[in-house]
Amino acid sequence: MMAPQGCRVVVVALFWLTGLAGCRRAPHFQRGDAAAVVVVQRPRDGGPAPPAAEREPNNTPAEAQELVWTGPSPGSAIKGIIDRVDPGKPADVDVFKVVIPGQRLAVSDAGSAADLLATAKRLSVVVNPEPGLALALDLLDEGAAVVKAVTAGPGDTVGLPNLAVLPGCTYYLRIKAAPAGKGRSAADAGAPAGNSYQMAVALLDFEFADEREPNDRSEAAGDLAWQGRSAIATGLYGWRRDEDWYRLPIDAIEPGWVLNVDLEGVEGVTASLGVSDSAGKKLVAVRGRKGERLSLRNQVLPGAAPDAGAAGAGRWFVVVRAESGFDREHRYVLHVEAVLPDGRSRFETEPNDDAAHASTLADGTTTGYLSVGDVDVFRYSAAEPRELDIEAIPPSRVRLKVEVLRERDGQVLAESSASKARQILHIAGLACPAEPILVRLSQGKHDGNASEPYLLKLASRLAQPDARR
Repeated sequence: MMAPQGCRVVVVALFWLTGLAGCRRAPHFQRGDAAAVVVVQRPRDGGPAPPAAEREPNNTPAEAQELVWTGPSPGSAIKGIIDRVDPGKPADVDVFKVVIPGQRLAVSDAGSAADLLATAKRLSVVVNPEPGLALALDLLDEGAAVVKAVTAGPGDTVGLPNLAVLPGCTYYLRIKAAPAGKGRSAADAGAPAGNSYQMAVALLDFEFADEREPNDRSEAAGDLAWQGRSAIATGLYGWRRDEDWYRLPIDAIEPGWVLNVDLEGVEGVTASLGVSDSAGKKLVAVRGRKGERLSLRNQVLPGAAPDAGAAGAGRWFVVVRAESGFDREHRYVLHVEAVLPDGRSRFETEPNDDAAHASTLADGTTTGYLSVGDVDVFRYSAAEPRELDIEAIPPSRVRLKVEVLRERDGQVLAESSASKARQILHIAGLACPAEPILVRLSQGKHDGNASEPYLLKLASRLAQPDARR
């Protein structure tokens, strides 16, 4: 048997361990478009029995009302009230005890920490308040320490859809009025406002490659489900600003290889996709529009930071974030693949938003993406004076701007700007000195397209005698 704090150890410290051992079915990977695709038939979360009434007093874990599991797929439901109290008096808090069915194991009993985590069940909690009632929902461990806390605005549903919990362990759900603040109100701020809520709790199985909350920081990052050089993860945007971290085993990627990362869109959610280093510093990130698919291509991973120490060596992260909106029903799918760049086709290498990180540009066609707020910089070097013809073909929703600059002093040699989206830009017969130049692609304010690439075409020829003067 574990000590009382054992469940806390698993919930907070072991989420970074692989979820592969907990899979109940084999994955089906499909090749195509440099991404891994998983096909899984996922059952819908079942509804619990009719709600039971909340019983007071239940303001503390010691007084908590224990949930009763019902049905073949364990579920429970509560109809409760957040009482309004006079100013200066303690606020009403409702605490519920959740005992996870099954045998409780210690690491020594399970064989390893990863084996123990593989026994975890998925706890889904959804709380629906009356209009005007803004709620906060906390998950506590056996020692009453907060594992995860979320809040919502007046009348908005608040939930924790995919928490990993261990059989035989005890947890607590705490419901209270959300504090007043920007974007939300206290339960008694304004009238009329309800004071009742209904909570539905379900205990489910994790499916292949499911994220396991909490995973909102590097220390709690989950593992991607790898098969060869392809990997996937599926997750939920469970609340506003939900952030999910996944570890990248860059030590296992051969030198010269790059990563392609794709995030399938979820309708109604504006997402961002990024890569951070072992210290949590963001290397590159893209942000899309609602429901838009996001892509990072030819992501170059430098070596582990020399000061990261043994614990941080080789750890880099893919970060998925809900910038606006949430969806506790429809999962996003994250695809990652390590590839060897094809010498017959060229792609921008990220990050490349300044001269220090410029991608190499050569004759032919180079492809890239301009997400909202993104800038791409390319370096072209000529051993002797040449004339350049540059053509830039933007995707939809992008008003493109092309600038050609001399690298040593930033002098603008040529530029062209589009007056409308998807306008093709041309710079013809540009005299290029025998020194490095930069080609900078940017876009209009609020423009961007993270799912459709642009084409940058370059043709060079020896400069004519009059162009050398």
